Amino acid sequence: MNKWFFYCLMGLGMCGSLLEAQDGETKSRESIEGKPRPPRIPDGPFVPKRDMVQRQKDQFWAGPQDQDRLVQILPLALMPREQLGEKLQAWPMYQKLSEEQRARLVERIDEFWVKSTKEALQVAKDFQLKVGPENEQAFVRAYWMEKVGMEKAIQEELSPLRKRLEGEAKKRLESTFGNSPKQ
Repeated sequence: MNKWFFYCLMGLGMCGSLLEAQDGETKSRESIEGKPRPPRIPDGPFVPKRDMVQRQKDQFWAGPQDQDRLVQILPLALMPREQLGEKLQAWPMYQKLSEEQRARLVERIDEFWVKSTKEALQVAKDFQLKVGPENEQAFVRAYWMEKVGMEKAIQEELSPLRKRLEGEAKKRLESTFGNSPKQ
């Protein structure tokens, strides 16, 4: 009888601890969900959005319209802070943002700058380039401007090839599936 009582007591203790663990988990979720979310910043063409894959009326291929996001955002992130303020002031969408949204946008640009700086300096370290604290910022800007130039050149060179391959693929699809009369 003593053993049976002991086992029942242990079983109740285990069930009680499981219930307590579930209550604690619920409370932690509630506290996380109760935190205010930062304001949403309109990202423009820089960040993919819902329904980004679209097809224009007479366009055969669907896909994102701005495929050169790196080419667009890097010069903005590499810009000196005083010029960045001027550039953002000239942007009509920036005028519509609240002060909190403006601060978050600049914060996100700064975060991108930190990431890109780390990556560029890691490249300098990997290739044993002589980059010191005095020319660190100049190297980072030069590295990424070279990368942007290379991306633009690749896009320009591959554009005719892309158009040719898209045309051939379109012809194959049309011959396989044929043109159906419009309904």
